[in-house]
Amino acid sequence: MVRKFIISTIACAIAQTLAVSASIATDNAEKIIVTAQPVNNSEAGAGFVTREVDMGPLGAKKWLDTPYTTNTLTQSMIENQQVTSVADILKYNASSQMQARGGMDVGRPQNRGMQGNVVANSHLDGVNIISTTAFPIEMLERVDIINGLTGSLYGPASPSGQFNFTQKRPTLKRLTSLNATYVNDNQFKGHLDLGGFIDDNNTFGYRINLMHDEGKGYVAGSKTRRQLISTAFDWNISSDTVLEVNFSDYWFKKMGYPGAFSYGSKVTILPDAPDPTKTGYGQAFAGVDLHTRTVSSRLKHDFNEDWQINAAIGYQTADRGFRSVSNQLSNDGKHFTPTLSVPSTYGRFTVLSHSINVNGHMMIGSLSHDLVLATSGYRWDIYGANGNDLKFTLPTQDINNPHRYDDPSNEGFYTGSARTKNSRSQVQSITLGDTVTFNPQWSVMGSLSQNWIKETSYRAGGENHTENGLSPAVALMFKPIPEVMTYVSYADSLEEGDSAPDTADNKGEVLKPYRSEQWEMGVKSQIGDLNLNAAIFQLERPFAYVGNDNIFKEQGKQRNRGLELIANGQVTDEFFVFSSMTWLDPTLTNTGNAKTQNKDVVGVPKYQANLLAEYHYPTAPNVIYSANIHYTGKRAANTTNTMWAKAYTTLDLGARYQTQYWNKKTTFRVNLDNVTNEQYWASIFSGNQNGAIGGANAFLGTPRQISASISIEL
Repeated sequence: MVRKFIISTIACAIAQTLAVSASIATDNAEKIIVTAQPVNNSEAGAGFVTREVDMGPLGAKKWLDTPYTTNTLTQSMIENQQVTSVADILKYNASSQMQARGGMDVGRPQNRGMQGNVVANSHLDGVNIISTTAFPIEMLERVDIINGLTGSLYGPASPSGQFNFTQKRPTLKRLTSLNATYVNDNQFKGHLDLGGFIDDNNTFGYRINLMHDEGKGYVAGSKTRRQLISTAFDWNISSDTVLEVNFSDYWFKKMGYPGAFSYGSKVTILPDAPDPTKTGYGQAFAGVDLHTRTVSSRLKHDFNEDWQINAAIGYQTADRGFRSVSNQLSNDGKHFTPTLSVPSTYGRFTVLSHSINVNGHMMIGSLSHDLVLATSGYRWDIYGANGNDLKFTLPTQDINNPHRYDDPSNEGFYTGSARTKNSRSQVQSITLGDTVTFNPQWSVMGSLSQNWIKETSYRAGGENHTENGLSPAVALMFKPIPEVMTYVSYADSLEEGDSAPDTADNKGEVLKPYRSEQWEMGVKSQIGDLNLNAAIFQLERPFAYVGNDNIFKEQGKQRNRGLELIANGQVTDEFFVFSSMTWLDPTLTNTGNAKTQNKDVVGVPKYQANLLAEYHYPTAPNVIYSANIHYTGKRAANTTNTMWAKAYTTLDLGARYQTQYWNKKTTFRVNLDNVTNEQYWASIFSGNQNGAIGGANAFLGTPRQISASISIEL
């Protein structure tokens, strides 16, 4: 019912816009139509519509002229929905999920049902970053999500799209914003956002974000602590040149929350998701302790109105301490056996990344060319602690009656201890691109990258791989009218291979690089303040897992076919939507096993939809009401598709009031998430991809939570 409601809302918006577009096209030759746009004095729908999207080496491109399905979440949306994690952001884009390997805070973002790469699919201000560590959302200005295969632009990457994070920049007007937030169960957050220039000539600018978030969690005995220092400095060397220098230091610790539920091939049923607030699914002495430091710099220079250069370099270190509880389900799903694990592997990631982009515009005869010459790459090192993995098994429990236990170990986290390098991945690309515009209706976008991949394992018996190849993409675009663009595209890309999990006989081995392929057709429309997008696509990617021989290797292909619908913007003077829907057919092929051949990929829903709506009464524009409905369809719970996780729907409600106190803008916000206290499995993924033969893992979703905040611009 909910899925049909969201789909109907998006479809009606698209149908209405196409009808308007057809009317414009029919009458365009005979008359001039003047359209008056209503003036919206409210901040309802703030950030729902963006006219440009960050396309990496292509720079900021007009949304309508980009032959990709994209979605952008802005600072306004992040603040108004009181978002605090990447997982929270992903639910607003129906093609995205968080694959929670290690937990929802350290999982891999993914798009179109394809597992993302730890480094290749995430960027911060143009340089690669680590996706499997907690990320401070409070320092961001926007997040651009590009669906599909982007290797021709960004170099070797998974076909799970790109997640481009943009840090807040200095403001022309002096900014001092103070936010205080309370979350149920006695968790408090304070956030200070400072911005401006220190001189009258706007030469030296600054943006500083300081945040402290600490308190009790939704499980008795659980606690959270987050601390952030983020700085961004701009030096306007001249009117044509700016140097950016950025730094952030983020501490993140969560203890006592539910751990993973794991199950093997003999389990016959995945139980309904239990109550996550019960003590015993996690333990007070178990959790994550993460410390992420990032520094980057970027130089931008305009040679003239047509030619620019952009060069960036970044370095990131993520220390990842885990004391993880894994709850092994019994075959009948009625009991579980907790195990405390303190791993020594994958404790520290470091990434050194760089990019240089030269963009230009020129006319050759009657043809317009938008050109790009770029190079980018990164070096990703993985370190393990000098020690052995530790495991402690706790007593078996009834799944409906879990218990709390004392810490069976005297060990702490491995974070900060001496470490040894386990592996290194080196990636380098050179990209050429050209968008040729023949006339106002027809254009072609083409890009080609030459990729080099070198993967080195420092473990005993580990294998090394070196490979190079081309990653091409081409798109044909047609505009029947200026407000509508249709396109058809093809892309092919390399990506670095996965690493064998610790439980495989070839533990730590890095597989040879994969090659993925994508076809896509889409239509975009921009009528007034409403962006509409529809696309159909097919993706294919090699699929690696641990087989019956306990060897992690490539053993099939994943083929995903799907449909995406997006409608963002102003529907009426008082009503705004940010909505999307995805239908997906995620299928495993060429597995060589009749039990898994042509079966659905574990954890990927066939249907997913999200509708965020905001409304204000005409007579009270400063009071804004919001509602978010999220639907995730049933998902395969094992590779043979004999078990399924049930579909779920969550409802979030919110309200905010904007006013002035002593001529200072003040905003009060209240958000109630998961109003019905739905119990659901938030993330399910195949254990074959990280070591449990024939098994899978599942993480519980967050229960009902209320948050209230006040923000003052001093």
